[in-house]
Amino acid sequence: MLYQRILILLFGAALLGCLDKAGPDAGLYRVEIVRTDYGVAHITADDFASLGYGEGYAAAEDHVCNISRALVAARGELARYFGPGEDDANIASDAVVRAMDIRAQALAALSLQDEENLAWLKGYADGYNRYLSSTNGSNVGSWCDGAPWVHSVTDLDLMSRMVLMAQTLPQMTAALVSAQPPPGRADDKATLAPATAQQLAGAADAAALSGMGSNAWAFGRERTGNGRGLLLGNPHYPWYGDSRFWEKHLTIPGTLDVYGVHLLGAPGVAVGFNRNVGWSHTVSDSQRVVFYALDLVPGDPTRYYYDGTERAMTKVTVQVPVKQDDGRLSSVERTLYSSHYGPMLTLPDMPWSETTAYTARDANRGNYHLLSQWRAMGEAWDMDGLIAAHRQWNAMPWVNTIAASNDGRAVYIDNSTVGHLSDEAIALWRRSLDTEPLVAKVYARRGFILLDGSDSRFEWQLDGGASLPGTVPFDERPLLESTDYVFNANDSYWLSNAEAPLHGYSPLFGPEATARSLRTRKNVLLIRAGELTRKKLQQALFANNSLAAELLQSDLVAACDEAAEVAAACAVIAAFDGSFNEDSAGAPLFREWLASYDYEDTLHAGNLFAVPFDATAPVTTPHTLANPALAVQKLAQAAAVLQAAGLPLDATLGDVQFAYRGGQRIPLHGGNGFEGVANLMVSGDPEHPIAPVNPQPVAGSKLLTDAGYPVVHGSSFIFTLSFDDDGPVAEALLTYSQSGDPASAHFTDQTELYRNKQWRPALFDRAAIERNTKSTLELIGLRN
Repeated sequence: MLYQRILILLFGAALLGCLDKAGPDAGLYRVEIVRTDYGVAHITADDFASLGYGEGYAAAEDHVCNISRALVAARGELARYFGPGEDDANIASDAVVRAMDIRAQALAALSLQDEENLAWLKGYADGYNRYLSSTNGSNVGSWCDGAPWVHSVTDLDLMSRMVLMAQTLPQMTAALVSAQPPPGRADDKATLAPATAQQLAGAADAAALSGMGSNAWAFGRERTGNGRGLLLGNPHYPWYGDSRFWEKHLTIPGTLDVYGVHLLGAPGVAVGFNRNVGWSHTVSDSQRVVFYALDLVPGDPTRYYYDGTERAMTKVTVQVPVKQDDGRLSSVERTLYSSHYGPMLTLPDMPWSETTAYTARDANRGNYHLLSQWRAMGEAWDMDGLIAAHRQWNAMPWVNTIAASNDGRAVYIDNSTVGHLSDEAIALWRRSLDTEPLVAKVYARRGFILLDGSDSRFEWQLDGGASLPGTVPFDERPLLESTDYVFNANDSYWLSNAEAPLHGYSPLFGPEATARSLRTRKNVLLIRAGELTRKKLQQALFANNSLAAELLQSDLVAACDEAAEVAAACAVIAAFDGSFNEDSAGAPLFREWLASYDYEDTLHAGNLFAVPFDATAPVTTPHTLANPALAVQKLAQAAAVLQAAGLPLDATLGDVQFAYRGGQRIPLHGGNGFEGVANLMVSGDPEHPIAPVNPQPVAGSKLLTDAGYPVVHGSSFIFTLSFDDDGPVAEALLTYSQSGDPASAHFTDQTELYRNKQWRPALFDRAAIERNTKSTLELIGLRN
């Protein structure tokens, strides 16, 4: 066994005499950090303080730049260090963080933590700072070397980030900052240009957590050869920036032994497994934000009626430091308005007029127990313990949990936090879908719930079973246990098991009996295929078969057989293997053809499908090509896009779909959700220093650029988990690799594994870890 063993001490030999006497309360951090293949960190300590110390240090080794930048955002200092940003995006972000006083919220959150959580957070911050001090503060060994925004952090910084992560409204910055009273008022000082349609659409996307998704499948004893549980976790998350996952194995002997990932800068494990139970998360289709229309008092658009009486909005004016082109700081002023529900906002079709304004309430405002929620899940000894962790803390912000256990149980829970509306309020809202065009429009387009904010009947109800006042209690949240399977692919709870649909929950958890995405439908088809093993799950996910191709390819070929102008393109489509693998010739042509339709066309009969959705056959409908002439026209347009890009019509996916990682361009397999591919790879502009590419759109295409399809989002931490007599057996891939440092050996190693569809073991047992150890760091430091 070859490995490096390092002992790092503060104050050198003077501290050695204290070590034998030092226990958890003796004023010292003591932690062991073992690195195995691919840079995975196995962190062992005797208490949460030392565990956090090891986490913070090891995470900084791999991602000091991304974590530092995330904490800058949580402090409301993006514009101070990075300038105003495109369309003043950094100013808007900072203004919202400051106006919503995220720091004060974080202080309130810290006051609610138990001693172990507080020690965990403090240890993490101290370990992170320990790494910075070891680099002299400027030579951090990555793309942010010497940056003034890389500096020591506190537990308050870490909690500010967690508060920001939980809530939705702070992500909708353009909608909040642009919400200003109509001009011409005596007190109006607003000089802001109206937000662009693109900015407001982006804010609406943020409300739906666009850019984050996932698949997760859990199987019970009926579907596995040994009668134990089986799990596939496949989060779809950003590949760049601070919403990346970092892989770790955390152990406090006798207390905690959990393996998995969490977002950068967050202690603990959010997705992963322990000895007896494993879980993954998917972004829920629930509505964590409820929107309200306010009837304004004539002559004063900053006052509104509430049950017939007038109420005044509040306003907060904040100063935002902004770095100028010459490096000097200036200050800009922004004013944000709020009703008693929460911030005022503007969105497409929802402007602030003389008569009506719009506001919103975020169910996760005050949800300060994420750390306790995930800690309790990691400590759970069995499935009952995992469910009890959800019931006790009731704190999942915006995700479903899909879990499998050693004793063959499979469980789905939508424990996302939503407002608790009364039955009367729900009935009134349902009626308004038929009488209020805007209510119906925003629900049909985005799933948004828009209520009458001038009527107290739409206030949220208090229930003693909810840990957060005004939210739905645990026993009224969707839950399904099965010995067969449960799954989710970001549609609502309704088809958590397609053979046993769920009914009867608040509409804030999403719709029932509505069309499912092609990706959801493909998930079900893959899941239904007989007895399963880890290897079969891996093969099913990485087959990259497209349900859209299964449903439409032969119809498209038939439609274009008689059209000479698309004969060459039609021949390519006829030869297309219907999958999105690296060597799939014709995949880009099929993608460009399908992408020329609107996403809504993949859900309903109309331009694309002839046979409509049928709630009694939700997995097989809609289907059949609807308009052959239109399809041929769009195929000709797709062919023109490839020709404009200088690509042959039979270009393979590997010719155009890449991960840009430093100076490397790595071809990747995987498809888009609208293509009905489970293994997601979504393209865009990375906008990050480790991906030095500036893709420019190819004329006529929604997706293709002169850099191909640069992957920015999709499959991230993928793992398959089974159990045997000795406990968990897992294999995994962190698709974008463990380190964010381009100079690291672990910057692209797992990306290459993903490209080659090679899985690696996720080492859990101590003996396996010792056989694979590449380095050991025993870290000791003084507790402040």
